[in-house]
Amino acid sequence: MGDNNTHVSRRGALRGMGGSIVVLTGLGSVGGASAQDAITVTAVWTDDEEEDFLAVVEHAEDETGLEITYAPRDTETLLTETLMDYEVGVAPADIVVMPTEGRVRRDGEAGHLEPLGDLWDEDEYSTEHNVVAANGEAYAAPFGMDLKPGFWYRQSFFDEHDLEEPEDYDEFLDLVAEIDGISGVEAPLASGNGDGWPLSDVTEAFILRQDDGHELQQDLIEGDAEFTDDRVVTAFEELQDLLADGYFSEVRDFGIQYEFFWENETPLYFMGSWTPTFGAIEDPDDLDYFMLPGTEAMVSSINWVTVPAYVADPDAARDAVEAIVSPDGQQVWTERGGFVPSSLEVSDDAFDTEVMQDLSEHADEVELVPDLDDALGDPFQAEFWSQLLGLWAEPEQDVESIVEALDGVLQETVDD
Repeated sequence: MGDNNTHVSRRGALRGMGGSIVVLTGLGSVGGASAQDAITVTAVWTDDEEEDFLAVVEHAEDETGLEITYAPRDTETLLTETLMDYEVGVAPADIVVMPTEGRVRRDGEAGHLEPLGDLWDEDEYSTEHNVVAANGEAYAAPFGMDLKPGFWYRQSFFDEHDLEEPEDYDEFLDLVAEIDGISGVEAPLASGNGDGWPLSDVTEAFILRQDDGHELQQDLIEGDAEFTDDRVVTAFEELQDLLADGYFSEVRDFGIQYEFFWENETPLYFMGSWTPTFGAIEDPDDLDYFMLPGTEAMVSSINWVTVPAYVADPDAARDAVEAIVSPDGQQVWTERGGFVPSSLEVSDDAFDTEVMQDLSEHADEVELVPDLDDALGDPFQAEFWSQLLGLWAEPEQDVESIVEALDGVLQETVDD
């Protein structure tokens, strides 16, 4: 663990992180683009985020002269079909963006990826080569950072009902109870879902709010702590109590849940830095957030850009990657909102809303820790998501059984 007890700014935020997952199925250019004026890219960004990434793609086209086509996929497709393609020597696309670093390391070690460490100087980014390294090579380049700061809310809703951000956990419980009594509120806390994500994000917040929570999270990732740790049990019990009291809403797709959030039907939504740009958010200037009381750390993760080893022209793909992850490429999305660059050369002035600039500055003031399930990857990630979906569906189940099951898969994942 070493320096985990010291303050970590964004510059050193993701040094030494470990991770897991994603990406997907062939896009018709098996083996990549032809020699070589067209490049295919795949990632998980859809709807408003897709529009923002397409602006980055346009920048990369202008810089390289390449024609770049983007095809989004959902997370489940990325997870399963990419691995299937790699195992038979097929490139799902010329460029694959993976939200988690553990999968990058595994794919790199298996020979599925091109080394990309020479495309970026680790002194100019908020991470290091070893995060995505195997066999002495770095197999990805860093793009945007996702910060997961806490519960988002509308300032207008808090003003209307004379609500205040909680200073401690008792005040948080009082706030949740007060919101629960407001007319028109379905439940105080939104339950966003994909396949168990982002229920995992709010769960990690409850782990982080325990004693030395940021160290506990890092220890879990590195296999130096057990998931049956009393602090993990307490985190699950706190969630269980909130679920039993009806304070969490119906589980909905995380994007759809934004609509209920904006209508103040689920007024507190534990979500990430992408929040201000979602279509349902009509006025980003009305947004604010607070960290779960007791937490002294914020989760951060990076979207990693990779090139499969099976593309026809890796040099053209590398040119496109370099343009995408460059400071200018990252600034394009930063200026559109909801994006935190991993490039340290993008100025804070590039943020389009005050809340995003505040969030970036806040991240420099707190401990930043890796995303637990992203850092570990499968089989832990899949089991974590499954167990959380089960807990939300049946809150009365035995928490000890949940953490024992997860501890077994945690040890399997770490030992792999």
